[in-house]
Amino acid sequence: MDFCNSAVRTLAVALALGLSACATTGSITVASSDEMKRAHALERADARGAALVRGDLDAAYEFLSEGSKILISKDNFRQRMSMVPFRAYQINEVSCEAETCRVKSKLTFDHRVMKGVTSPLTETWVIERGKLFYVFPTV
Repeated sequence: MDFCNSAVRTLAVALALGLSACATTGSITVASSDEMKRAHALERADARGAALVRGDLDAAYEFLSEGSKILISKDNFRQRMSMVPFRAYQINEVSCEAETCRVKSKLTFDHRVMKGVTSPLTETWVIERGKLFYVFPTV
């Protein structure tokens, strides 16, 4: 009998921990707190930056907003982004308002004539389908 109670308690604790983990990465809306949006933006931008640095352009493409995917195909994205090898990505600041977040970051890459070029970026992320997605610059 004690074994069953212990197993049920263990299962209940594991379930509660699992549900709380889902809550931190769950969906966000315009009504979500700015703190929750910033945390989500930080997580998503960091994951996208890591994908770029490791050269996983298919994964990086999946972070694009629906509007961005209409403007740039996956093949075109891979072609453009593979021209410059990325070496590092660092987030400096995240701010959110309504359905938009701005992520100020630095991206380090190798140019054909110079290695280790660091460029500051201001990224725009928008809420779609409960997550933040990167708006690919069209210029």
